[in-house]
Amino acid sequence: MSEKEVELRGQICPFPVMHIIQGVDQMRPGEILRFFVDDPLAIKSVPEELEEYADISFSIRRQGRYWEIVISREGEKDLKTGESSPVE
Repeated sequence: MSEKEVELRGQICPFPVMHIIQGVDQMRPGEILRFFVDDPLAIKSVPEELEEYADISFSIRRQGRYWEIVISREGEKDLKTGESSPVE
């Protein structure tokens, strides 16, 4: 499982949302992405944009003057190879 942090503070919508969607589209099963944003409009838009992804879960936490968005992509492990595959 890998984890990556992406700094988006100082960027205004729609750029943080675009970066988050691009990151989610490139995620592999089992990966975790952490995004740091300070634009309140991004916080309103992200949940709506992520609704279409059935294989991810996310949380949004306020951290003082910014928010942390944590996104993980689910997957199943193949017992023979140990590789993860997307949940259908």
